[in-house]
Amino acid sequence: MNILIKVLSISVVGVLTLGLSGCGCLSGCGCFSPYTPNTVPNQYAELHSEAKSLLYDGEYRTAVEKYEQAFKIRPRFRKVIDVSYLPLFKYRIAFCYAKAAETEANVSLYIKAEGAVKESYQTATLQTDQIDILYLWGYILFKQARYAEARAKYEELLEIALQRGFRDRRFEDALSNLEKTYVELGEEPIAPRAFRQLAALLKIALTDRVSARFLEDALSNLGQVYLKLGDKTAAGQTFRQLEEVLEIALQSEVHDRFLEYALYVLGDAYLKLDDEVAARRIFERIEPLLEIALQSGVRDNHLAFDWYMLGEGYLELGDEIAALRVYRQLLENFPHSYLHSSFKDEMEERFPGKHQINEVK
Repeated sequence: MNILIKVLSISVVGVLTLGLSGCGCLSGCGCFSPYTPNTVPNQYAELHSEAKSLLYDGEYRTAVEKYEQAFKIRPRFRKVIDVSYLPLFKYRIAFCYAKAAETEANVSLYIKAEGAVKESYQTATLQTDQIDILYLWGYILFKQARYAEARAKYEELLEIALQRGFRDRRFEDALSNLEKTYVELGEEPIAPRAFRQLAALLKIALTDRVSARFLEDALSNLGQVYLKLGDKTAAGQTFRQLEEVLEIALQSEVHDRFLEYALYVLGDAYLKLDDEVAARRIFERIEPLLEIALQSGVRDNHLAFDWYMLGEGYLELGDEIAALRVYRQLLENFPHSYLHSSFKDEMEERFPGKHQINEVK
């Protein structure tokens, strides 16, 4: 079983079940509200506040009415104070229409959502705004079964994200949703070719030494798409590129705590590719990192979970001795972790006759 699925119970969030209320500027945080001088009418501020509260409460139809009313009496600034103000306001209206269409099963509301998101995009000048708007636009088109048009929006989003060096949180979801358009259109055979074109752009980014953290995400996401498409050759090439990027990070004097997770994902990918030698190589790079964290005095739940995941990885390899060695570290060094008691209880079931971890050498 996939260790990431088994332990984290993570599922890929696709277009059809997409939660649109993320944490970005476009989707719900306080930075949506523009700078408002004292001359702004109280009615506008009240309407805007009510709309925001209704959105968070899931009252999308009422929320969009309040946003529409607020938009009509919005303050007219003589100078541009926030270039994101107009596109974000229209984005919020489109968002509410899209969620209302989804919750009410009212397809006609997607038409209104599309009109609003189009206006939003027409006024967007910042690439960060354009990416979120394109993502919502692609979602709205997909929900109307207009898959070719949705694909075009996701491809435009990815092109911008590539230009920005993969610094955008929408990259992974857009890549996954793009693959779904090929499925819906029955064009799965040509999908690998399309993603190879994307891989070519990633290769350029590798040469240009794009910020490693974001490049890691991009390569990992692309490799996972290849796995879904059953193209193990392309997946293997992509994950080997990812390993090269991670190796550079490992040589750095300062390690991001995210590095261990990135290595887990890579090791798990190699297991899916039936490359146990490569998977072991990766898991054996993780253990020293966790040892260093222990020596530095770290004893948080995050590190406990890292040890647990490493043990699961060794079990996937069929290396029970290494798994028990790692589980011993977990139980000895994290007695107060939420994992300790629950994991200790299941040891006898998982390892009959070998559950006394402290006896393992």
